[in-house]
Amino acid sequence: MDRVKAAGVFIACALILVAIAVQPALANPGTRRDSLISFLSNRYDAAEGGYSLTGETVSRIESTEAAAMILNDLGYLDARPPMIDLVKMKNFTQKLQWMSGGESHERYGGFASYIAGPTSVENTHLALQLWTILSNQSNIPRIDQVVMNVTAALMYINKTQTSLGGFGAATGSSPDVISTYHALWSLNSLFGLKSDETWEKWLRNRTATVEWILSCRVGDSFKLSPGSTVTGLEPTAAAILALDILGELPSVSGLDGIKNWILGRQVTEPIRGEFEGGFEEGYLTNDTNLVSTYYALTSLVALGFLSQCNETAVAQFIIDSQAADGSWGSVPGISVGTLPNAALAVNSLLILGQTGLLLEEDPNNPNAPLLDWRVLVVAGILIVAIAAALVAMRMD
Repeated sequence: MDRVKAAGVFIACALILVAIAVQPALANPGTRRDSLISFLSNRYDAAEGGYSLTGETVSRIESTEAAAMILNDLGYLDARPPMIDLVKMKNFTQKLQWMSGGESHERYGGFASYIAGPTSVENTHLALQLWTILSNQSNIPRIDQVVMNVTAALMYINKTQTSLGGFGAATGSSPDVISTYHALWSLNSLFGLKSDETWEKWLRNRTATVEWILSCRVGDSFKLSPGSTVTGLEPTAAAILALDILGELPSVSGLDGIKNWILGRQVTEPIRGEFEGGFEEGYLTNDTNLVSTYYALTSLVALGFLSQCNETAVAQFIIDSQAADGSWGSVPGISVGTLPNAALAVNSLLILGQTGLLLEEDPNNPNAPLLDWRVLVVAGILIVAIAAALVAMRMD
């Protein structure tokens, strides 16, 4: 009887080993979304509440805003409790606002990429986008207690506007249309945080701003600034979005021509190594890429012509651009991508209504085989255990 008991214990132990070993072997779903979330987890700083860029450990606004946008677009921020500490993230964002040196300081009120870093209009735009996402999670305890200095932020944006009407990347910089879009978006966002602030108070000369943006136009597209030599999709989109914020888009002449120019940047018959479905930055520039594609989509949405592009092809280009590390590259076939690119990709798929593509199996991280080596080893142990038990019982 003792041998039977021993055999029973041996079999029980073998079954426990099966339960432990088989589950991990079969638990890897291997979807594109899972690879992306795994990438995000590796970039998260639980102590700081922010995210770092690939190859760095310092939390930055561009990576933190990108991560929050991804999690928000995919519905993860609505989970209770949330998968990350949103109060810490909002505190981290607050720390990025430069509040030293007094109101006359060139950085006062602006937001930096990292704590105590230089401020810029773009970083301020990203910080305010992140702030908006976090403020919408108002049912999180204590999150409303974290506040920013709205007036200081308005002062910073106001100081980046030039006498020409456009805005520069930072105080004292020459104006460009992309920084002008960042600034106008930021002003509009800040007005939403403090209802008694208005365009009339903080935009020095609305007419000059509109005229300066339009002075960047050449034919059916826009340059970075009037002194630039070439037009591009990103400055064209920035101009469209800036004019839309100001409510001036309907009065712009030749919108059909601008729309057709943007649509003409989508690569439908790839040549010279281009990637089908994506958008190139300029006319025959042979540089199909994710950033230009994102700006093409956002501008087409503002113009009301999104349905006129090949939405299926562009969605496929975007999903194929996922990098091997789970983030996104600028084109398909990239091994190491970036978190900001991943945010553009997910937001683009959301615009297209194609986030379901993220549930596809990730070709860089496929499902584990139904019978991997761990399952076979444990099955062998179990077979030996059962055989030993049978022999023990016959000898008992």
